[in-house]
This record gives sequence, C-alpha cells and structure tokens, in this order.
Amino acid sequence: MYNKNDRIELTIEDMSVNGEGIGHHNNMAFFVKGAVIGDRIIAGITKVKKSMCYARVVDIIEKSPYRCTEKCDKASPCGGCQLQVLDYSKQLELKANHVKNNLIRIGGFDEENLDFVTEPVIGMEEPYYYRNKLQIPVGIDRNGDVVMGFYLSHSHDIVPVNKCYLSHPAIENVLATIRDWIPREKVSVYREGQGVLRHILIRYGFHTGQIMVCLVGNAKLEEIDTEKPSKHGRYKNRLSSQLAILIDNLKNIDGMTSVVFNSNCKNTNVILGDETKLIWGKDTITDYIGDKAFNISAKSFYQVNPVQTKKLYDKVAEYAGLTGGENVWDLYCGIGTIGIYLSDKASSVFGVEVVSQAIEDAINNAGLNNIDNVQFATGKVEDIIRNIRWSDSTGVYRCDSQDSKAEEITVAKPDIIVVDPPRKGCDSECINAILELKPKKVVYVSCNPSTLARDLQKLCESEYKLSKVTPVDMFSQTGHVETVCLLSKTQSKKKESYITLDVEMEDYYRIKNEG
Repeated sequence: MYNKNDRIELTIEDMSVNGEGIGHHNNMAFFVKGAVIGDRIIAGITKVKKSMCYARVVDIIEKSPYRCTEKCDKASPCGGCQLQVLDYSKQLELKANHVKNNLIRIGGFDEENLDFVTEPVIGMEEPYYYRNKLQIPVGIDRNGDVVMGFYLSHSHDIVPVNKCYLSHPAIENVLATIRDWIPREKVSVYREGQGVLRHILIRYGFHTGQIMVCLVGNAKLEEIDTEKPSKHGRYKNRLSSQLAILIDNLKNIDGMTSVVFNSNCKNTNVILGDETKLIWGKDTITDYIGDKAFNISAKSFYQVNPVQTKKLYDKVAEYAGLTGGENVWDLYCGIGTIGIYLSDKASSVFGVEVVSQAIEDAINNAGLNNIDNVQFATGKVEDIIRNIRWSDSTGVYRCDSQDSKAEEITVAKPDIIVVDPPRKGCDSECINAILELKPKKVVYVSCNPSTLARDLQKLCESEYKLSKVTPVDMFSQTGHVETVCLLSKTQSKKKESYITLDVEMEDYYRIKNEG
C-alpha cells in the first residue's frame, strides 16, 4: 500500500506522451514528472490512485544517458514543452513507439506487420524556433502585477516568459513591444470578468516575413476606433487611444503587416471570440507551402510548423501516388492546404469543411494560386456525403444547401480520399461513407495516435489494408506527434458460383464437397 509523500527508488523504463517518466514498483506503475527514461531516482509520491501513482523526482541516483540540459529555464513549470530535457533522437524514438503501441493496443494491428509497413519517423534538423504562431495569455499575478507567458502545467496560473525557444525569433521582438506597452499605457488586463486585454496571438510567415498581431479583449468591436475624428482631434475612448499608440510602435517592426482586434466578452476558457476587426494594415498575411501561397487570417487553421508541413504534405502526395487523372476528396480540409497542394497532379479536388470561414479562405487561396480544378463545400463531412445524389459511375450531383434554388455542382467520384480530422478523429458516419464510396486509396493524416488507431481498425475490418505508416515530428520538444497512413483497397475475393438446377440443397452440398 502506498501513501502520499512516501519515497521509493525507481528505474524509469518509459515515458508518457505528457513527458512523465514511467517506472514500476511491486507491479504498480508510477508516473514521475521530471524523470527521463534511463534515470534511476528517488521518487516522492504526490497522488495515489487505484492502478497507478503520480510522483516527483526527489533525487537522481544515476542520470540517464538521454538526459540533456534544457534550453529554457521555464521548460519545467511551463506546460508547453514536455520533452525538452530528453535527447532529440530519443524524442523521435518515443513518438514512433507511441504511434506503434496505439496501433497495436487500440487498432489490433499485428506488430510484425506494423514493423514491415512503418517508415522511419521524419524529424527536424533544427528542433527549435519552428512555430509560426504563438498564443500568449495576459493576466494579473498574486502580487497584482501584469504577467505575460504560458500557463503552468495543469493550471491557469501564468508562468512569465520573455523568450520562447519554440517560436520564430521575429515573434520575440513583437512580444517585447507589447510587454513594454501594457504598463506604460496602463492597459486594462482581464481578470475574473473585469478588464480588457486577455490574450495576444501572433502569426509569422516563414517564407514572406509577414507578421500579424491579434489582440484578444473583453470589449465590443464598436467601442474601438483607432482613427482620430477630425472634428475633435481625439480618439473615441481610452482603449482606442491605447491601441493607436501600440500600432505606432508595432508598424516600425520589419514585416509587420496586420493588426486586428478580436472581441471575446464571454466568461470562457476559449481564446478567440466570434468577431474580429482590422485596426491596421491587411486582414491576412501570406505564407507558402512549397510553391503554393496561402492567405492566413487570425482564425485560420494553419499548421504551426511550416518546415515539417512541407515534409508532411510531400509524404501525403507520395502515398496518394497521383498521376494526373485521379479525383481527390479532401475531407476536414480546413483552408484547403492539402487539396491545393495536391491539385497540380490531380484531375479534380473536392474539399469539405464545417467552418464556413475556413471554406471562404480555401476558395480565396485557390484563386490566389490560379487553381481551377478544386471545389469546396461547407458542412459536416458526414452530412455532405449523406446528401449526395448519385448520377452515374463518373460523377455525382449534390445541392450546396437546403435551398431548392441553390445551384447544383458536379463532383467527380473519388479515386483517393484524404482525411485530416481534428484530435477526436473521424465521425463514425464519415467512416461509413468512406466504406460505401470505396476509393482505391485513403490517406489518413492524424494528430492523435489513439483516435487514428480506432478509425483505422474500422476501415481495415473489410475494405482496406494498412500499407504504409510514417510518424512526423511536427511538434518538437512536446509529446505530440503527427502520423500519415496509406490505406489500400483490398482485393475482394471472388465468390464461388454454383448452378443447382433441380438438385436438392443437400445433394448440392454433397456434390460441392466431393468436387
């Protein structure tokens, strides 16, 4: 029996996706914050549960050969980097094993076959400074001082951070400017329903150098006007005046392209509100994946690691094996990045996404790249597919809305379906629709190995086989991993056909068995 504050000696044998070291004592599993695989430690128990215990490192008896010095002195308390203390090559191994173990445990796939179809994890040459987006909470600490940083692990307390080693260095200059502006201009900071400034979101275009700053605040958009009225020579209110001063400071930073204000007046943990207002510059920035340009708004979903995104999409293209004549469906398409990236080698691309703003961005991005063989529809994937009215073997026709006057569009039947769902995975009806459509290939992109394994198990029960698996490290120094899988259509077995004529059924089976 174990109790809180007991101390035991452990050898760390594995690590969890949250970066905790895992050891065993008398058949009980211990999850130890700050421990690294290969460490021999004294652990202090912090929580006891029925089948496991949580603990902290009290003393390191013998350091692991995989333990390394953290770049950031806030890496341990900050909830952003779970694996910075672990050698990068071991991080890659840990993530590959995480994908494999989920496919075995949840998906029921054979380990030997998995080893055969799994390709080496795609890592980074420089596993730092890769993020093109940073979301910084702003708050008041227990001493009443304004703090900017990241949330303490499993908490809403903010760890003050001046430099993030995962984000591009250009973002650091922007944060410094805002950090100076808040106390100097006595900007009201949100706390328990009161105050204005809640979060700062910064986007950076790796290939263009363009920067967007999105200030998230507890204020209605009609309250904000950074243009001085000529009649009075004054701003609309104090907040407008403060924002105008910040804009004057920000626009001197190289690459500054856009400053927007997002209104979030709800008492919620959700970062962004529903409405956004441009207060300086353009309402989007532009970046590239390969030779394809994408306009990115404050609320656009866009992969945070552009270096690895190209490698990820190249792997998707490799698995799709397009020759120019295939029709591709891109489900959960977001702002259309994967479909647009594949469009050069496809006959047609049809993208589906539930977020209407994302589809607007996708249509604009197709136009930005002068692509005319892509179409997009707004709605839940399962609803769009369910409402399709089949025409013939070469195409389908469907209505874009419930409006009977809505224009019908022609969409080619899919040869290849690409899915890139959120962490919860594909909706069960989407899985069923894929099984009914029976494309030659399914390329599944996943950010969650457990829901990936669940969905692949369903898809591979009858129609498909798992042909290729590649883990991709999109989130270095963290426990997250992206995975690309190729599912190939299985060869259906020919059903035996027998003519019974007037022979009774018992005679039929006797004749069949006798050959």
